[in-house]
Amino acid sequence: MPVLLAIIPHPDDETYSFAGTIALAARAGWDCLIASATAGEAGKRHGGGPPGPFAVRDARERELAHSALVLGAKPPFFLGLPDGDLRHCEGGPELVQKLIRRVQPDLVLSLGADGAYGHPDHVVLHGWVRQAWESLPAPRPALLFAAFPPGLFLAQYEKCIDMMGVPPRPARAEIGAAPWHYEVDIRATAPVKLAAVAAHRTQLPGGDPETLFPPGIVAALLETERFTDARGARDAQLAAVLASLETA
Repeated sequence: MPVLLAIIPHPDDETYSFAGTIALAARAGWDCLIASATAGEAGKRHGGGPPGPFAVRDARERELAHSALVLGAKPPFFLGLPDGDLRHCEGGPELVQKLIRRVQPDLVLSLGADGAYGHPDHVVLHGWVRQAWESLPAPRPALLFAAFPPGLFLAQYEKCIDMMGVPPRPARAEIGAAPWHYEVDIRATAPVKLAAVAAHRTQLPGGDPETLFPPGIVAALLETERFTDARGARDAQLAAVLASLETA
């Protein structure tokens, strides 16, 4: 049975980036696992409930477990790293490599070099995943990075720009990836993807999945998920595997 491993920085990053593909793979009989570097404990809490990092951590761990259940994935696991401070953590690539060696996935999914919208934790984790993967002996699992059309996440980038230094890194022009190597039609699992977003209620003002990002972004992510290949080119065999998920 094929194994898919999604490596994310925070609970909810699995949803907008590749939840539709995870749900398709699970529906096709794959074992799907989600590993989160942090528990998102530094984030703002919406919808009431006790504040503070420990309470937020517990809530967001439960929410990721709910999202995984909705997607058909196995219960998630957490690497226990500090939310908002991955850039100061040592041994990240080694930790990710140990994770990959333990899970033995056929396919790894993670965020791209732009971190979707430039969040420093996202960018750092991307670097760790790539470095860990490049250090693995052959045969290595396929590694795909979520890719988004240029411009789509600029409004969210502007909301987070104060975290990126002066001048901001990544730069505005680096947000988005084109061309990408693969497109997955996720319309069959779009309702599941939206339900996975909704599972992260403490991150949603009013509990509305559309409020995860500025207006229009979530709606734009419900038909197609796009990926770049860590090998730098489209692989025909992998493309056929992804296409088979759409019709399973």
